[in-house]
Amino acid sequence: MIVVALPDMAREMHASAHSVSYVISGLLFGLVATLVCASWLGQRLGFSRLFLTGTYLATLATIACGGSPSLSVLIVSRIVQGIGIGAIVASSYALLALWVNAKRLGWAFGLLSTGAGAGMILGLPVGGLIASYFEWRWLFFGTVPFLLALTLFAHKSLPPVERVLQPQNTRVMLKDILKLPNFLTGLLVLFIFQGVMGGLRFLVPFLLENQTGTTPTVSGVIFLCYPFGFLLLSGWSGRQADTYSPKRLMLFAACLSLSACLLYLLFIDIWGVWHFSMFLLLLGAATGLFTPSNNVAIVRGLSEAEIQVASTLIPISLNASLMFGTFSFGLIFKEHDPSLVLTTGIAAFAGVIFLINHARTQN
Repeated sequence: MIVVALPDMAREMHASAHSVSYVISGLLFGLVATLVCASWLGQRLGFSRLFLTGTYLATLATIACGGSPSLSVLIVSRIVQGIGIGAIVASSYALLALWVNAKRLGWAFGLLSTGAGAGMILGLPVGGLIASYFEWRWLFFGTVPFLLALTLFAHKSLPPVERVLQPQNTRVMLKDILKLPNFLTGLLVLFIFQGVMGGLRFLVPFLLENQTGTTPTVSGVIFLCYPFGFLLLSGWSGRQADTYSPKRLMLFAACLSLSACLLYLLFIDIWGVWHFSMFLLLLGAATGLFTPSNNVAIVRGLSEAEIQVASTLIPISLNASLMFGTFSFGLIFKEHDPSLVLTTGIAAFAGVIFLINHARTQN
């Protein structure tokens, strides 16, 4: 939601586009920094307490963002907001082992993904509407009631801190988990797949403008095809992963992504608005199919205590891949050649297919 209001922020605060970009970077910095140490903090504070601390920080920082008198205060507030959100995200994954039976983890991951898809669908139009008719500050103030509701719900629903599993030697446990080939392969596949998806999502607005001449408003409407596709399959994928082979679902997702990029490359000269809509719908569906099943494949076979430690690495890998993918594809697109971008995506998805097949043969 915040991206649509960056120009308004820059004008009000007399800042350059580069300076105001730190409003986004600050959030990512706080988010990733917290994710890196979330396992250590959770094992000492308890993941329930870490989740609640995250909601407090995110709420206070969001209020501070809305009331920021200067760009520097806004950036610092966004860093604190990222720390709070990072604590919420990491704890959510770790607490699944306490909330959900291991046989239903796919359903739980699918539910998380469905919520993310719904947020993507609502975020863009709601953010644009608020930015068009109100001050940008209301993008922050408008989310405060939701954060307060989350805090209240967490107080009533989270398991007591005493129930959170606390292994005696977290360092040894994490080292042992990293030796598991399936676990490392799952993280590597996640990094490549989500990195490519992040890079493609970043470039699609530029590709739309270059090839079809659409306005930012029209591009935003077309881009809704991605979260719709994501929402369409994410919940179903999670449920299937509980009873079906998650690696096979991941394989279908990688093949679907590769096919979408290949079709774009083959028909690049006649690619129009409707083609972009279908392209985004396929990519969204592939991501929705991949995300819950990959999460299940990563933690399958681990104990509850191991899942609490291992699951904190999933959002770290995800966010690191998104940042790497966006940066890498931005460099590749310097020549404004979509065929090079698509060829890179096809090669990456082919690598994902190879890794998944290799992991299936090893089991």
